[in-house]
Amino acid sequence: MLHIESMRIRLPAGYEHRASFIARMVGESLTVFRPYESRKIDSLTIGPIQVMSNSSDMEIANQIAQQITYLLKRET
Repeated sequence: MLHIESMRIRLPAGYEHRASFIARMVGESLTVFRPYESRKIDSLTIGPIQVMSNSSDMEIANQIAQQITYLLKRET
């Protein structure tokens, strides 16, 4: 089980209103991630993700979730 206590997403100007919806969808996208063992990570930074200007919120959320999953698997 994956538990995220808080998530901070920085988006370009004009996208601020999309942040909470994208964050919820990141959580939904991460439901498929099944960690092998329990552990606590205080902080995880994924850095900038490049998206097309016409990307949907779900496409952005999926890219973020993929990067989180990649980094979490590397931490194992």
